[in-house]
Amino acid sequence: MRQRVPATLNFICSDKGERMIENRFDHVGLNVIDLEESITFLKDMFGFEVIQRWDSPRQAFVGKNDVVLGVMEVKDYDFAKQTMAHIAFPCRKEDFGSVLERVKRLKAPIVSGPRAQRDGETILFRDPSGNIFEVCYPPLRK
Repeated sequence: MRQRVPATLNFICSDKGERMIENRFDHVGLNVIDLEESITFLKDMFGFEVIQRWDSPRQAFVGKNDVVLGVMEVKDYDFAKQTMAHIAFPCRKEDFGSVLERVKRLKAPIVSGPRAQRDGETILFRDPSGNIFEVCYPPLRK
């Protein structure tokens, strides 16, 4: 049985104390060397289905039920030197501007964006340890 996230977990981003980012993952992003090989493995291993894919850049969302992985092809990928692996949280369209302001106020290094994506917008940024986080809308799953 799947456990729910405790109600006490709240992502507070606004100066007014309002919750702007939802208490769930949108997707987890992983770099892969060969997109087709990785999609086949994820289908065979976990029964994942392709949700959406692009050719430029070569990437896809695969998953099943509430689990979604974003796999991004990087032919010469070397995890020790580079990564785009990230954790993504969805937000509401009306809160995206406030999220951007918070990222800038915290001086979080921006990796990508803000830019258009999936009929919405996204921004990827690093935490003080270099981990990459994304905030985006619309969510992949409702």
